[in-house]
Amino acid sequence: MIKVATRSNLAKRWHDLMDVNAGTIATGEKTIEEVGWQLFQLMLDVASGRKKTWAEQWKLHNALVLFNPAPVT
Repeated sequence: MIKVATRSNLAKRWHDLMDVNAGTIATGEKTIEEVGWQLFQLMLDVASGRKKTWAEQWKLHNALVLFNPAPVT
């Protein structure tokens, strides 16, 4: 599972859980294209086994949940 933070403050707060900080788009640090390529490259690296996600690295595994009754934060 690749975890993408949609806000930079979320990525900073959960730096040990997030793989990509997409909040940099909103702050103007990166473009949508740059973050898209970053995410795409990460997907290729993970799929090929060259890199592990944070969840894999720290052996954090969640069961697949199709419906999450918790509120979205």
